[in-house]
Amino acid sequence: MAFKKIKQFTKGVTEWLRLLFSAKPGDGTPHKWKSPFMRKLHILYVKMKRKQRLVVMDAENYREHWSFRLSALNLFVGVGIVGIVLMIITFLLIAFTPLHNIIPGYTNSEMVDQTYRNVLLLDSLNMKVQHQEEMMAVLSSIVAGAEITDTAENESRPKVQGEEDKRSKADSLLREDMAKAKKAESGQQAIGSWQQTTTNGQPTTSGGQLFFPPIKGKVITAYNSKEGHNGVDIAGNMNDIIKSAANGTVFYAGFTADDGYVIAVQHPGNIITVYKHSSALLKHNGDMVRAGEPIAYMGHSAGSGTPHLHFELWINGKTVDPLTYVSF
Repeated sequence: MAFKKIKQFTKGVTEWLRLLFSAKPGDGTPHKWKSPFMRKLHILYVKMKRKQRLVVMDAENYREHWSFRLSALNLFVGVGIVGIVLMIITFLLIAFTPLHNIIPGYTNSEMVDQTYRNVLLLDSLNMKVQHQEEMMAVLSSIVAGAEITDTAENESRPKVQGEEDKRSKADSLLREDMAKAKKAESGQQAIGSWQQTTTNGQPTTSGGQLFFPPIKGKVITAYNSKEGHNGVDIAGNMNDIIKSAANGTVFYAGFTADDGYVIAVQHPGNIITVYKHSSALLKHNGDMVRAGEPIAYMGHSAGSGTPHLHFELWINGKTVDPLTYVSF
């Protein structure tokens, strides 16, 4: 039943189209349409198919230059085809060229991925800068002579809120003694690796000297960490050459109001040497230095009129008496 209705509908449409487009322009054979609308539509179609002649001629002598025939239907179809072609070209340009990047609201997957990667990179750079700032704060404290508290063991195990320390007093003391012995052993191993060598390449510890003396002179102020004097002062002459106590890398070279020109060197084994009250520096941040290489000139700060070198030795973040390891 449904197939029969579809067949009848198709037949009716075919007959309607045949009657609409069957007449030729100017044949004078009107069709007898029952509907006035269809009669007007048929007349409009006949008019659109009627050929017109477009002539271009000279205005003075009316000489024809060129001409061609066309109908309104041909013009309509031609304009429609041109419009469709322009739409296809526009779509291809937007879809397959970078032109779509300038269209507001058009999402670009490559730009979104690049933005996401930039956000991750910026976050990594922020973390790195924060780490560098923390490290510089610690190094500044070392240069200023402040004690650095080792909190690595305390931070290695996070505390739970409400949790009590159930370790006995004897166990706590044993742990502290073991930690101190471990630090002392690592410090001695680090210092022992920096013993000076003689001309034949054999290590020597003559006179208890484990480091190259930065300058030869008289110790005028001894080490006293309780009073805040974290190094020794060695007297000398103005502009005497100050030398590096061991191989290492300069991580700070600058001027302070209290200590004058200051230079600090990082050595392997978590060892740091600091040289204060210089009149001028010969090295910059990041420079590699060798034991006995000149790094500064001796001077004096505003608080002391006598030329001298303030020398500090740091091992594992804590100051030690330089006279134990260096013979001035």
